[in-house]
Amino acid sequence: MNFKGNGRSKSYKEPRAMKEIHAIRIKHYEETKNLSREEYWKKVHSEAQNLIKKYKVKIKELAKV
Repeated sequence: MNFKGNGRSKSYKEPRAMKEIHAIRIKHYEETKNLSREEYWKKVHSEAQNLIKKYKVKIKELAKV
């Protein structure tokens, strides 16, 4: 068998939802690619806290070990 390209036929049309997911993942990668591991997790934690406040989510915090 002789496979060429990425295995998709030329007539394949990516669904809109998948295009959106790919765009979000690329944007996220570009925003975080130069962050250290510590910076990345601080950013994630900060964004999560903002969403929790914005949507008034009730979360029971676990005891810190």
